[in-house]
Amino acid sequence: MMCETTGCTLTLDALLTDPLVHLVMRSDNVSATDHSALLIRVQEALIARSSVMQGALRPGH
Repeated sequence: MMCETTGCTLTLDALLTDPLVHLVMRSDNVSATDHSALLIRVQEALIARSSVMQGALRPGH
């Protein structure tokens, strides 16, 4: 079962071994490597967006 609270940390390994995620990956013919790469790209995009948002909130920017 995946984490259902906003306060917990879900690792990539836990996500990739989650039964529901695994079934969706299998039905979409997506490998764990491909899914892992996608999640890393999503993480990088969220980090970049967060830093842009923080820069926009600073006075004088």
